[in-house]
Amino acid sequence: MNCAERSRVSAGTILDSCPKLSNDHSMTQTELIQELTNTCRYDKMARPRGEINATDPVKVYVRAYIYTIKSNMAKTLQFDVHMILQYRYLDNRLKFADIAPHLNQIYGGHHVHDLIWTPAVYVSNERSSALVGNNVKDLLVSVDPMGVVTLNTRLQVTLNCGLRLEKFPFDVQECPLIFESWTYNVKDMMLIWDQDPIILADELHLTEYKLVDKWVNMSEVLYTTAQQHYGHFAGNFSTINITFKLAREMGFFMMDYYIPSILIVVISWVSFWLHMDASPPRIVLGTNTILTFMTLASKLENSLPKVSYIKASEVWFLGCTIFLFAAMVEFAFVNTIYRRKKNVPLKKVNSKYILKSTLTPKLARKQFQKNTTGLERSRSWSSLDNATSTTDQDYTSQNYLTVHSFPSTLNIPSVKIDEDKDQECTVGSIVTVNNTSPPKPFSRRATLAQLHNFTTMTPQEIAQWIDRRSRIVFPVAFIIFNIFYWSFIWI
Repeated sequence: MNCAERSRVSAGTILDSCPKLSNDHSMTQTELIQELTNTCRYDKMARPRGEINATDPVKVYVRAYIYTIKSNMAKTLQFDVHMILQYRYLDNRLKFADIAPHLNQIYGGHHVHDLIWTPAVYVSNERSSALVGNNVKDLLVSVDPMGVVTLNTRLQVTLNCGLRLEKFPFDVQECPLIFESWTYNVKDMMLIWDQDPIILADELHLTEYKLVDKWVNMSEVLYTTAQQHYGHFAGNFSTINITFKLAREMGFFMMDYYIPSILIVVISWVSFWLHMDASPPRIVLGTNTILTFMTLASKLENSLPKVSYIKASEVWFLGCTIFLFAAMVEFAFVNTIYRRKKNVPLKKVNSKYILKSTLTPKLARKQFQKNTTGLERSRSWSSLDNATSTTDQDYTSQNYLTVHSFPSTLNIPSVKIDEDKDQECTVGSIVTVNNTSPPKPFSRRATLAQLHNFTTMTPQEIAQWIDRRSRIVFPVAFIIFNIFYWSFIWI
C-alpha cells in the first residue's frame, strides 16, 4: 500500500469515526458551532469552496463604517482612521439550516473567530503593517443558517499619506486606505466592495481637514519572485482601497498667519508719514516689523516637513519680507538724500529725472554745467556783436547828431530805450536819456537755467517727494502681489 492509499484510508477512517449531525432542537449555539467546526469535518486552514464551483475563488465582500479620522499630516505625513470593518463571505461547511432549524443566527466573538476560517487581509499602507484579526479591540462573528459568515472587526490604523505641499496651507490631499490579501492570490480569494461600501458616522468631524469626497476602487497587485524578501508571496493579489479627499481648513492659518502678516506689512508703511530726518522712530519701526514677521514665519515653517520644492506659504513670507526690507531701504535712501548740501539740477520735474539726478547727482551737475557753458559762450559772442554795433552807432551819432539843450524849468518826459530798439533809431533824432535809476543786476545762472529748461530742487524737497510717492507705490505694489498670489492659490 502506497502513501496515497494510506492517506485515503486514513481520511476515510476519520470521516467514518466523525459523528453524524442530526436535527436536535435542544442544541445551543456553542454546541452547534463546536459540532460544525469539529476537526473531523472542518479544516480551518482550508479556504471555503467557491459559490458555483469548488475551484472558484472565494468572494469576500467588504464594507467599512468610519467613525473617526484624526489628521496630523502637516508634521508626520500620517493620519489615523478608526473604523469597523465588515467581511461577508459564504462558507458552505457552516450551513446549519437542516441541522438546527430553531436557530436563526450563531453569534460569537474571539471564541468563534478562533474556530472558523477567516480571510487574511492587511492594510498595505499602514505605518506598521499587521494582519487583520491581530491586535484588534473587538470582534463580532455571526453565521446565518445558509453558511454566510459576517465578520466585524474594529480597527484603529495609522496610515501614511504622501503629501504634496505646493499650495500649503490651501492644499487638497488624496490619501488612500488600501486593503490587500496577504495569503491567498486571486485564484483563491477575491476582495470585492459590498453595496454601500463606505458609511460615515454622523458625528464624524476632522480638526485640521475637512472631508471633501471619498471613493472606492478595486484592483490587483503583482509580486514577483524577487520581491519575496519583502515578506509577500509571489503572484497576483486582490486589493481594494478607499481614497479620502481632504481639504485643509484654512481659518486657523488666515487668523494666525496671513492677516497678522498683512498688518505687519501695513504698519511698516507708517514710516513714510514720519519726518525724513526722524531716524530713531523709523529705524525702530522697521527693525521691529521685520523681527516680528520673522518670528511669525519661523513658527509656521517649523511645524512642516522639509521638502525640496517651494511652498505657497514660503512665497507669501518671502514677498512680505521683501516689502518690509524695501521700506527700510527707502528710509535709508531718503535719509541719505535729506542730509545732502547741494541742490540737484533737473531737466524736468518728473519721476524719471528726479530719480536719475538723485542717484547720480555728480553726473547731473556735469551735464548741467556742460549745457550752461555752451550757452554762456553763445551768449558772450552775442554780447560782443551787440557791443561792436553799439560802438559804431555812438561814433555816427557824435558826428551827425545835434543835441539841443532845453531849459531846466521844462518837464521833459524821460524815454526808456530798449537795447534792441536802439538800433532802429534814425539819425538826426532828438534823444534824451534818463540815467537817474541804475540798471538791475543781471542774474546769469537763473537766466541760463530757465533758457535751457533746467530747474533745481533741494535735497529736502527730493526726500519729501520720494516719501509722498512711496505712500502710493508700496500699497499698490502690495495689492498687485496679493492679486497674483491669491489667483495662483485658487486656480
